Amino acid sequence: MSKAFYSDFANHCLRFYTRHKDPVFHNEVDKRNWEVCEEVLSKYPDREREILTFVYYEGDTIADNVYKIALAKGVAQDSVWKLVNGLEREIALQRGLI
Repeated sequence: MSKAFYSDFANHCLRFYTRHKDPVFHNEVDKRNWEVCEEVLSKYPDREREILTFVYYEGDTIADNVYKIALAKGVAQDSVWKLVNGLEREIALQRGLI
């Protein structure tokens, strides 16, 4: 399965969000991207939010992080990928990409 056209954008926003809890913004676009990540992630239950935060916070590739968190939490990688894809889609929707 190929990744969606908005995946790189969403990944960029989510990696910045998870790694900078109190950032200094240099423009309104960056600020809004961060706010959207916060709004969307806050809607997830704690366990799912923890999984998703791990996927984007860790320094490895998204695929490697999905594998690691699935193994650590004892869940199927497909379940984690569904969360990732849903989160990326919601970020893209909120930012007007789709």
